[in-house]
Amino acid sequence: MIQMVSQSIRHSLLTGAGVMALCCPTAAFAQEDQGEDIVVTGFRAQNQLAVDAKRNAEIIAEFAKSDDIGQQPDYNIADSLRRLPGVQTIFDEDEGRYVSIRGLNPSFTIGSFDGGTMATAERGNRQLNMEAIPSTAVSSLEVLKSRTPDMEGNAIGGAINVVTRSAFDKPGTFIAGNAFVGMSDSQDIPGRGFGRDSDDGINFRGDAIASTRFGPDGIFGLVVTGSFSRKRRDQERLLPQNIPAGTGATAAPAGPNTNLLWSTYPNSVDRNGGTVKLEARPGDGLEASLAYTYFSQDDTELRHSQQLLNTAGGSFVRFNDFPIRKPLHMGQGKLSYEQEGHYVALRGSYSQASFVEPSNQLQFNLVGAAPTFDLELDGHYPVATNIDPRFSDPAQYRFTSYNPYEDDSTDKVTEGQFDYGWNNAYGDDGFGFGIGTKYRQTIRDNDRTQDFWSPAAGVDLRLTQFNQAENYQPIFGNFNHLFVDFQSFLDYFKANPSQYTYSAANSARQTIGGDWRFQEDVYAGYGLVRHHGDRHTIIAGVRYEKTETTADGYSRRTVGGVDQFTPISRKNSYDDLLPSITASYDISENLRLRAAWFKAIGRPNPNSIAGQEVINADDSISRPNPDLDPRRGDSYEASLEYYLPDRLGILSFAAFHKKIEDEIYTFASIETIDGVQRNVSQPRNAEGAKVTGFEANLVVNRLAFLPGFLSNFGVSGNVTVLDGSITIRNNTVRRKLDQLPGQAKFLANAAIFYEQGPVRARLSYAHIGKNKTSVNAANPAADRTEAAFNTFDFQTRIRINSGIEMIGEVRNLTNQQRLNLTGPDQNIARDINRFGRQFWVGVAFSL
Repeated sequence: MIQMVSQSIRHSLLTGAGVMALCCPTAAFAQEDQGEDIVVTGFRAQNQLAVDAKRNAEIIAEFAKSDDIGQQPDYNIADSLRRLPGVQTIFDEDEGRYVSIRGLNPSFTIGSFDGGTMATAERGNRQLNMEAIPSTAVSSLEVLKSRTPDMEGNAIGGAINVVTRSAFDKPGTFIAGNAFVGMSDSQDIPGRGFGRDSDDGINFRGDAIASTRFGPDGIFGLVVTGSFSRKRRDQERLLPQNIPAGTGATAAPAGPNTNLLWSTYPNSVDRNGGTVKLEARPGDGLEASLAYTYFSQDDTELRHSQQLLNTAGGSFVRFNDFPIRKPLHMGQGKLSYEQEGHYVALRGSYSQASFVEPSNQLQFNLVGAAPTFDLELDGHYPVATNIDPRFSDPAQYRFTSYNPYEDDSTDKVTEGQFDYGWNNAYGDDGFGFGIGTKYRQTIRDNDRTQDFWSPAAGVDLRLTQFNQAENYQPIFGNFNHLFVDFQSFLDYFKANPSQYTYSAANSARQTIGGDWRFQEDVYAGYGLVRHHGDRHTIIAGVRYEKTETTADGYSRRTVGGVDQFTPISRKNSYDDLLPSITASYDISENLRLRAAWFKAIGRPNPNSIAGQEVINADDSISRPNPDLDPRRGDSYEASLEYYLPDRLGILSFAAFHKKIEDEIYTFASIETIDGVQRNVSQPRNAEGAKVTGFEANLVVNRLAFLPGFLSNFGVSGNVTVLDGSITIRNNTVRRKLDQLPGQAKFLANAAIFYEQGPVRARLSYAHIGKNKTSVNAANPAADRTEAAFNTFDFQTRIRINSGIEMIGEVRNLTNQQRLNLTGPDQNIARDINRFGRQFWVGVAFSL
């Protein structure tokens, strides 16, 4: 994907001590001499390695580096990326999952692993799930904000490249690792039960890397990494579904259709994986490598829900389990030759990601009259009191439905690339050029199976028979939460099949109608020229990409009360010519000006092209659109970078403007289908969007001007200001927004760290401004806004000797919760999400 990056800065992206040994023998941060090898550790080391990489890059980019014992401030790649300017991490409860670059939806962000595109099977979209990859598993994270012709065209927002370690980073044999134990302080929810044989307990994680060089003159290298972690924590949520207007700060009888939903999640998350890489550098500029990477995240979550609705039959007690598996495989081979200014490279890769979710959903509904209760607003938070006592009586709940399902989505990405360059590598002076070609095939296969069971005629099963008696009061809930003993129900269900009725029609609608397949073939070629002088570098050229898509699925029609499924297949294709130019100029030895302009695209999500067609209860239809074109965007970027003397850090500013055409929205229109007028909703290309931003970044690795021990403090921080605009539509209703959905207007990070002798400590802060998580063109009061989220994390490290450090960590130090708001003034809680703190203590070592 990023041949220009690999060419122009491949000498500077050596990880760990390799960079320092080549260019920084008198670095101003911690080093320990181990004979011929140098171990570079600590927060200053991570900062300076990142600054070095940024300085040597020929595009606008940001970097996060691991030190030699594999440490970064966070243990999740998405979390580490949030520390960089212009990057917004989208959280899944307490951890980062997706990454947004410069205010654009995470579906705009493409990711690669050592240059090979990573598959992602996340719920039908293109959002790259990176929470399964620990930050210690890689040597460098690269956020590529501008693009050159040799880079992927599907990168309006930017691109992320994960760089793994190389055996040639160090001579001889190198071993490093860490082991941690920890505890979550969110452990109040009962968590034993179906599929989960223990509740809460100790958390642990560990990572290791071993590399060695062998053969004549050490021309071969082998790297093996591995990681495993288990995190157990509870999650408490209140999700108000409807709070009537007029609800105030004084308790009063709840208004009509008041709907409060409590969901409690005891959860265990297991992650494991690693990389095996075989490399060869036999000399004369010849390099080859074969690598295989596997990472998996396995969730074992129970979700116990109880809904309070003052409508007859509406309140329920529900059980779900989510034993989700998300494995990622990546295999890649590379061959390159560089001699006398010529560079030739071949790369092939295969990546496969899956999202497998077999879930049981069981529900009991409250019988009789609607429950009564009082409601008040305590700030943002609705509080129910004086609740009908039937609400906490399991005998008042009757079995309604059992709907087990399995979602199985697999994404397969096959890629091949050829590049040739002359005199265009980092350090080459004068004119140079590069050409290349690339082919990528993406296949997304989505399979859904679901069964619908209801009670047979005359059967009245009550929750009393399957009640898991617990003593738990949920947040903002003045009642004892009811829990379903699902294993007991399952045993009864299997032993008494005559008491249940199977709905073949509903099951077929999901099992057949929920299957679809998406294929995308991309053919690309590029040409570029480069000129490097004493103070400037210019790279200009054009990339051509041809995209062909095939969407396979089923169309459902109901004739005479019977569903009929018809296989359908639709094809589409589009072409894009993507010119770009990027330049840098050294105003002085330490002051650099960069500028770039490029065209890029944002391809539609697979489920927008080939997703499921659904006929809703009101006879409206939701369907995909196989004729969608990509979003197309122009980006204008500039940055000014001042590198502090004595390699103490950086002060940089950047500004950008992105203009996006053919943005994709979901539209509703009236169509006549089978002689009946229906409301049809589907994604379509429509009006455009804009986003303008400003970034400022400061790293001072040592406050040398301060006296005594204070001079050993360092600081870092960045701010991002984003100004977006977009117009959304629903039939004839148009509404202009002053920020893109999901885009925070303000992002900020700050850290203060201390390093003296064996002691290192760092307090870091991250802020994500409020942002719209969903918008409604016709009714702004139905919008949902994620409140600003502020987190503090702390890490301390004590060096025992040249190869061992003791480490302590506190995550979410101030116990922040996530809050989503709705209502006319966006001031009523729609989702209150509490997940607690994480405490860790461990040891890191290198040999």
